[in-house]
Amino acid sequence: MDPRITHIDLLASLDVQAGEVFCGSLDSPVNTEGMKSLKKAVRRRSDWDCVLSSPLQRCAAFGDWISTRHNIPLSLDAGFDEMDFGSWEGRLPHEIMQQDHETLIRWWQDPALVTPPDGESWQAFRQRVMTAWQALLETNPDRTVLLVTHPGVVRLLVLEVLKAPSTAFFSIQVEPGALTRIRVATEGSDSWSTLVRLGCG
Repeated sequence: MDPRITHIDLLASLDVQAGEVFCGSLDSPVNTEGMKSLKKAVRRRSDWDCVLSSPLQRCAAFGDWISTRHNIPLSLDAGFDEMDFGSWEGRLPHEIMQQDHETLIRWWQDPALVTPPDGESWQAFRQRVMTAWQALLETNPDRTVLLVTHPGVVRLLVLEVLKAPSTAFFSIQVEPGALTRIRVATEGSDSWSTLVRLGCG
């Protein structure tokens, strides 16, 4: 029997009205340029069987737009929310650098070893996202899915596919309006994932 194939296109919403601040649990809407870049990424595409989105405004607004435009079912899943940055939320990186230089640098070097003050640990973030990812795969065999999410989620999923260490997390550049595709083949209880495309618009 041939394996069942699921294709997942990951699209991260980056540009928010709050500006270039730490924006994890902060529910800032996508700004005008951000919405334009998301629409540009899908301008020649309408072949998805369904759309999944983080319920945060910067993702859900676009998920609703493309669902309505192409009459594609939309589901919201908080498992694909960005990491919660705790007391860093809404603050600019250079502010944190001035006040807590050592913690920020160590977090950038390896987020698995450092947690933002009052924020979400790497372990909790990874478990949450991978639980949602497994549910996505179980409910969408042989389908093509658009997942509208956040930069941290895209980075984590790419790390998982490549079996790369957490130290490589911030080495993965996530560009506005760029689609990343992962293909997952499942046969019985076995599955294997392939990074088909990383950050191509």
